[in-house]
Amino acid sequence: MTIPTYNMKKDYFENLSDAESWRQQSGNNDLPTDDIEFLKYRLNQVGKTEDFDDERRQQPTYPKVERVSIQPQNWNERYKAKFKPSLNIIATIRRLIMFVLIAVQTYYGTSYLATLLPYQSWEKINFMANWDINPELAIYSIIPYIIQGFIIALFAILFSWISIGFWTSVMGLILAVIKKDRFTIAIPNDPVKHIDTKHRTALVMPICNEDVSRVFAGLEATYESLVETGNAQYCDFFILSDTNDPDLYVNELKAWAEFNAKKADNGCNIFYRHRKRRVKRKSGNIDDFCRRWGHQYEYMMILDADSIMTGDCILKMIAMMEMNPTAGILQSPPKSVRMTTLYGRIQQFANQVYSDIFCSGTHFWQLSEAQYWGHNAMIRLKPFIEHCILSPLQKRKGPLHILSHDLVEATLMRRAGYGVWIAYDMHGSYEELPGNMIEDLKRDNRWCMGNLINLRLIFKSGITLTHRVMFFTSGMAYISSLLWLIFLFFSTLLLLVFNISEPQYFFQPNQFYPTWPRWDEQLAIQLLSTTMVLLFAPKLFSYGIIIARTGAKDVGGIFKLTLSILIEMVWSMILAPIRMIFHSKFVIKAWLGSKIQWKSPARNDDALTWGESFYFCWPLSILGIIWLCVIIWLNPQFTYWYIAILIPLIISPLVIRVSGLSSIGMQAKKAGLFLTPEETHPSRAVKLTGDYLVRTEAAFVEHGFIMALVDPIYNALACALSTSRHLSNSKNQQLREQLINHYQQVDLEKINKEQQLAILEDPFILAALHRHIWRQQEKYDKLFTLWQNECQQ
Repeated sequence: MTIPTYNMKKDYFENLSDAESWRQQSGNNDLPTDDIEFLKYRLNQVGKTEDFDDERRQQPTYPKVERVSIQPQNWNERYKAKFKPSLNIIATIRRLIMFVLIAVQTYYGTSYLATLLPYQSWEKINFMANWDINPELAIYSIIPYIIQGFIIALFAILFSWISIGFWTSVMGLILAVIKKDRFTIAIPNDPVKHIDTKHRTALVMPICNEDVSRVFAGLEATYESLVETGNAQYCDFFILSDTNDPDLYVNELKAWAEFNAKKADNGCNIFYRHRKRRVKRKSGNIDDFCRRWGHQYEYMMILDADSIMTGDCILKMIAMMEMNPTAGILQSPPKSVRMTTLYGRIQQFANQVYSDIFCSGTHFWQLSEAQYWGHNAMIRLKPFIEHCILSPLQKRKGPLHILSHDLVEATLMRRAGYGVWIAYDMHGSYEELPGNMIEDLKRDNRWCMGNLINLRLIFKSGITLTHRVMFFTSGMAYISSLLWLIFLFFSTLLLLVFNISEPQYFFQPNQFYPTWPRWDEQLAIQLLSTTMVLLFAPKLFSYGIIIARTGAKDVGGIFKLTLSILIEMVWSMILAPIRMIFHSKFVIKAWLGSKIQWKSPARNDDALTWGESFYFCWPLSILGIIWLCVIIWLNPQFTYWYIAILIPLIISPLVIRVSGLSSIGMQAKKAGLFLTPEETHPSRAVKLTGDYLVRTEAAFVEHGFIMALVDPIYNALACALSTSRHLSNSKNQQLREQLINHYQQVDLEKINKEQQLAILEDPFILAALHRHIWRQQEKYDKLFTLWQNECQQ
C-alpha cells in the first residue's frame, strides 16, 4: 500500500520531532512542548488503535436512539380535512376578490390583443361553405386565424400569470400601508414568557456533500446568537449528514469535534449523525430524525446548509408556535446575504428590496394555507410525524419519489387541520444564493422536476383548493417559460404567413367590402406598455415603500437606490429570455422522463470560466442568430419587436461569464450600487458567519481520507466516530481480514470513493490500515529506536 507523495507533508512526517512547529500547525496548545515527550505522545496515538475491540472506543455523536414507528402516506386513501371556519371565510373572500381582479384584467388584456392582430372578422368566415367550393382555398384561408387563436389563448394564460404577481404586490402594498393584519400570528415582544420550559426545539440541518467550512461557520454563528439570548437551553442542534464524499466526511467529523470541544456547557447540544442508508434524499433524512428522536422534541426548525438565524428570531418563532396550538408550520422569509459576484449581488438586492411586498401579499390571500419553502421554518413535530411522512408515487416503471417535498408537507399539514403560516414581518432569517447563473439554473432544473412531479397530487383526497392551486402555480413557474417560447414561435409564424402568403380579402359570397389584414402598431405598443407596467409595478411599489419608511438611507440613498433598481430592471429583462430557453428545456426533459443528478449547489462565489459559459450557452447564441436572421429576412421593420429577446440569447455566454465575477460585484458595492439593509447594518449573526468562515476554511483538510489513514490524531477521531456496527461475528471478522489484506496490496489512488467511505465507517479496517502504513515506513525506525532508548534511560 503506497502513500501518494502529495500527502507526505513535511510538518506531519519529516519534522515529526519538532513539537513546537506541530503545536502551532494544529493549534492545540495542550500538546507536550518537549520533543521526546511529544514523540511519546504521537506514537502512543498510534498505539491507541492497536487493540481496537468490540468494547468500543467509539464516542456517541448523537442522543440515545429510541425509535418510534412512522407511517408514510397512503396517497389513495380517502381523507377529510379539518378547517377553522371563521378564518376560512375571510380567506375565501380575499381569494375571491383576487380571482375577480385577475379574471377581469386578463379578459380586457386578451380582448385588446384580439383587436390589434392582423386577421380580423372571424364571423365572416364560413369554412364549410368554402370547403364545398374549394377545400384547398378553405384551409389556406383559415390557417392565419388558427395561428392567431393559439396566440390569443397563450397570451391569456401568460397575462393571467403576470396578473397574479401584480395583484399579490398590490395586496402587499395595502398591508405595508395599514402596517398590520389582524388575521395573522402576532410576534411577541418578550418571547421567553410564552415558551414552556418542558418543550424543546431541535434545529435540524440536513446536509449532503456541502461546503463544510460554510456549514459550520453558519451553524456556529447561529449557535452563538442563540447563546447570547441566554435561552439556548431550549434547543439542540442536529447535523444530519448524507455526505458520501470521504474527504468531506472526515472534515465534517473534525469540524464537529472542534466545535464541541470549545462550546460551553449551557444545555444546548450539537449532535451529528452520518447516515449510511441515504434514501429519499433530504426528506428521507428528516424522516429518519423523526423516527429516532422526533418524539423527544416539541418543535423542529429546519435549516439549510447556507442558513443563518438569529437567536431572537428562533425564540420568537418558538413562542409564536406556543401561542398558537393550531399552527403546524411557521415559515420565516429568509433574506439573501453575503453575495459577492455581480449576479449574486443583483439577485440579493432584488430579494431584499422586493421580497417584503411579495411575502406580505402572499400572506394576504393564503393566510393559514401558506407555502413552506423547506428551510428556515418552524414545524410542530407531533402532527408532522403523524401526517407528513412522504411515500413515493406509483408509476408503471417503479416508484416515483417526491423531490420538492416542502409544498407537499405543507399541504398535508393543512389537510390534518393545522395552519401553515408565513411570518411575513419576521426579521433575523438569512440564506445565501448561487453565485452565478449556471448554478442557479442547475437548482432550477431540480425544482422544475420536483414541481412537475407534484402536479400528480392535485386531485388527491382532502387537499384544500388553495394548495391545489399552489401545486398548479408551482408547475406554472416553469411551464410558463415553455408557453412563452411557444407564443413567440407562433408570433414568428404569423409574421411569416403575413409576409409571404397572398392575403384573402373576401370570405363570403357577394361580400361587398374586403377584409383587410392589418397590423396596428400603436395598439401593440399600448398593450406592451401595459404589460410592462404590470411586470414592473411591484418593483416601483417597493421603491416607494423604502423611500417612505427610511428615505433609502440604509441602501445608499435615493439616487443610488433609483439607479440600482433601474439596472436591476434592465438586468431582469436580459436574463428573462435566457431563463425561458433553459426552463423550457427542463420542462421538456421532465415530461420525457429524463433523470437528473440531485447534487447540492455550489454555494461559493467562484467565477465561471469562458469555456464553461460557452459550453452551457452556445446553443442559445446559435438559436438567437438564426431567429434574428429569419426576422430580418421576413420583415426588417419587425426586428425591434424581437430585439429585446434575441440579443440576450446571442450574447448569453458573455452575460453569464461577466455576471459571475466577484471583482465586478465588489466594484458595484464600492460604488454604492445594489446595497441592502443587511449590508449597511448587518446583524451580528451574519458578521460572525464571515469571521468564523475564515477560521473554518483555514482548518479544512484537502485530503481527508488520506489524513485519516496516515495521521494518528485524524485516525483516532475517525475510529472513535465511525458509524459501522461491529458486533462479534466470525463471518464479519473474516470479511474484514480479507478486505484489510486486499487494501494493503492496493495503491490508495485505486480505491474508489465508495470503498474509501466504507473504510472510514469501519474502525477495525481503518485502524488496521493505519498501523500497516506506519509500520511500513522505514524512516520511523530511528524514531522508535530513539524513543526506546529514552524509555530505558
